[in-house]
Amino acid sequence: MAQSKVYKWYKNFKEGREAVEDESRPGRPSTSITDENINKIKALVIGNSRLTIRDLVDITKISIGSMQSILKDHLGLKIVSSRLVSKKLNIFEKQRRVNVSEIMISDYQEEESLSGVFTL
Repeated sequence: MAQSKVYKWYKNFKEGREAVEDESRPGRPSTSITDENINKIKALVIGNSRLTIRDLVDITKISIGSMQSILKDHLGLKIVSSRLVSKKLNIFEKQRRVNVSEIMISDYQEEESLSGVFTL
């Protein structure tokens, strides 16, 4: 790292800057990292976790860089031996927990009182 850059950072923090993230810059906004595309990719990955980045790129027609950003930054996934695996048990485990919870609730729907099942 250049010494001039370190001096510039030191000066900025001495003057009161607290954030270490880059400030927003003008430029062309990303058109492929949208909520619609993120949800589409999330559904594809939940449906088949063995899809590769190349497969997802071919299906959605999004660039490899944007696909990597969506998988890593927005969905919190990483690739382990050609399989997309959640970093912190997020979308896969959440979906599994929702499915199990729905099954459990449907099993007890016929009973009048659920007070014996759910506790606070």
